[in-house]
Order: sequence, then structure tokens, then C-alpha cells
Amino acid sequence: MDVRDLIQQYRAGNRDFRGVNLSGFTLYNINLSGANFYRANLSKAGLYGANFHQANLTEIDFTGADLTGANLSQCDANWARATEATLNGAQMQQINMAEAHLSRARLFEADLSEAILSWADLSWAKLYEAQLSWANLAGANLDRARLVAANLNEANLVEASLEAADLSQADLREATLSFANLSGATLRQANLSGANLHDANLTKADLAGVQLKFANLINARLTPAQLDQARELEGVILPDGSVYAL
Repeated sequence: MDVRDLIQQYRAGNRDFRGVNLSGFTLYNINLSGANFYRANLSKAGLYGANFHQANLTEIDFTGADLTGANLSQCDANWARATEATLNGAQMQQINMAEAHLSRARLFEADLSEAILSWADLSWAKLYEAQLSWANLAGANLDRARLVAANLNEANLVEASLEAADLSQADLREATLSFANLSGATLRQANLSGANLHDANLTKADLAGVQLKFANLINARLTPAQLDQARELEGVILPDGSVYAL
């Protein structure tokens, strides 16, 4: 199948494109909403501005594809492969990408609010100013990811790995980070007010200027020297269960 066939069949009402191979093809601004691309190969395809709203993208191959500004909202994309894909500015609200491969993907200013990314691989991904509020990132691999100024307000990061990740100026208010690995992470000027960090590993994390107001640090691994770097410690529950005294 080539692009012309795809467009003609979609316009004729066909929505079943399971297993199609369109690797390397250009489909800029194409409308494919609601289509079934189960196990399709769109690796290295040019999909700038494409509309996949509510499409079935389960196990799709987007490796190296350009999805800048694409609409992937409310798609099922479990186990999708999008390693080194470009998703800058993509609309990905409520997408289900559980256990997807997004290592080294570029997601600058992408909107992943309420997305399901549990156990996904986002290591080395670039998520500068991305919207991840209310996203489910439980168990996700975010090692060395760049989340500078990202919005993770009320996100679920239980058991997530963020080793050496850059979360400078990130919004993590009310986020759940229990049992998360933040060893060596940079959290400069991040806002963790009300966040749940019980049993989190903050070994060697940079907490300079972090807001920790009313955060829960019970059994968290960090030193008093690290806490001294933080600001706004009012109401913080310390690792030993005591409440920080001003």
C-alpha cells in the first residue's frame, strides 16, 4: 500500500489498516482519526500535523518518525515503539501508551495530560515544558530524561525511575513519587508542594531552591544537608515521621 491507496481507502470509509507498511512515507496533515493501525510500520515516516485522534495504534512502529504537532489524543498505543521519534507539540491527552518505547524521543511542549504511560521507557527523552498533569507514569523509566519546566501536577510516579533526570523548575505539586528513584536527579527550583515522596530515593539529588511545603518524606533517602538546600519547608513530614519545625 502507498499513500494514495491509504487516502483513497480512508475516504471510502475503510478504517482497517492493520499491519500496513508505510515506513519512510510522507503523510503531512493527513486525517486518519479512528483508524486501526495495529502493528503497522510507520517508522521514519513524515507525519507532521497528522490526526490520529482515537485511533488504534497498539504495537505500532513510530521509530524515528516525525509527529510534530500531531493529534494522538485518546489513542490506544500500548506497546508502541517510538524510540527517537519527534513529537514536539503533539496533542497526546488521555493517550494510552502503557509499556511503550519512547527512549530518546523528543516531546518538547507535548501535551500528555491524563496520559497512561505506566511502565513505559522514556529514558533520555526530552520533555521540556511538556504537560503531564494527572498522567500515570507508575513504574516508568525516566532515567536521564529532560523534564525542565514540565508540568507534572498530580502525576502518578509511583516506583518510577528518574535517576539523573533533570526536573529543574518542574511543577510536581501533589504528585505521587512514593518508592520512586530520584538518585542523582536535578530538582533545582522545582515545586514539590504537597507531593508524596515516602520511601523515595533522593540520594545525591540536587534540591537547591526546591519547594517542599507539606510534602511527605517519610522513609525517604536524603540527608539533612540536602534539606537545607530546599525552601518553604512548612509542614514537611520528615523521613523519621516528625514534622519540620520552623
